Amino acid sequence: MVAANVGPADTAQGQAMKKFGERLEELTQGELTVQVFYDGQLGGLNETFEQLKGGQIDIGVGVPGVLAEYAPQIQALVVPFVFRDFEHWKRTVNGPVADKINAIVKDKADIQVLGYFGGSVRNLVTRTEVSSLDDLKGLRIRLHPSEILTTAWSSVGIQPTVMAYGEIYNGLQLGVVDGLENEPEWILRMKFYEQAKTYVLTEHEIVTRPFLFSGKTFASLSSAHQAAVLQAGKEAAEFEYELEHRLDAASRLELANEHGMKLVEVDKGNFQSFVQKALVPVIKNQGLEELVGDILSQ
Repeated sequence: MVAANVGPADTAQGQAMKKFGERLEELTQGELTVQVFYDGQLGGLNETFEQLKGGQIDIGVGVPGVLAEYAPQIQALVVPFVFRDFEHWKRTVNGPVADKINAIVKDKADIQVLGYFGGSVRNLVTRTEVSSLDDLKGLRIRLHPSEILTTAWSSVGIQPTVMAYGEIYNGLQLGVVDGLENEPEWILRMKFYEQAKTYVLTEHEIVTRPFLFSGKTFASLSSAHQAAVLQAGKEAAEFEYELEHRLDAASRLELANEHGMKLVEVDKGNFQSFVQKALVPVIKNQGLEELVGDILSQ
């Protein structure tokens, strides 16, 4: 079987893909094996998704923004501040809300969700000093092109800016953008700390990445092999998010202690209030009210 990973082998995600292959081989006594292609060798996130749909590859990792074309309900998982903490996130991605979303992905895209990677926390990185929410007004912040994100950040006066991820470093260097939102590990890997020294601890999103298996491949397997895939996938997801969560805290300290980033606490409650109020009509228009309500009530 062929697995595609857009990141390096030494990330939590890369290690989990390797663990999935090893566990699947063990559970099937060598009848199923996995070859993992790292560093985007088989394409980016969009290409991975299309190849999973078509059955050209068997295993991959997605992001809600890509899957939303077929299952817009998955965007409930990336609504800012929808999760109280890591334990709340784990209950959600292993509970009935995720089951409902996974069934929609299977029905609409013919892709099996084996579990969820993630667990790290996204914050705001800026070139300029920030001490309060007022300092964010007018800053050009690189965001994913998502109505939820652009509405959320616009509510505190930020100017959302669309830019390819690989262009962000130069964008910061040239002053085309004033910052971005990202988790600590990737600030380290992309060396954004060289161009932006302020890390604003908004803690607005817990990263969520569905771990995916081609529906075409899954349907071709025996029931015993299907059970092995599901078991190996569950174990790999648990391994990944626990590791990513631990690395997140260590990476944050490394940014401050070794790279001179200033960690800034802001009035998160005030920020959350602005964002949640602004998102009410967006959540309603996208039909996410029930799912978001289910997440918040867990």
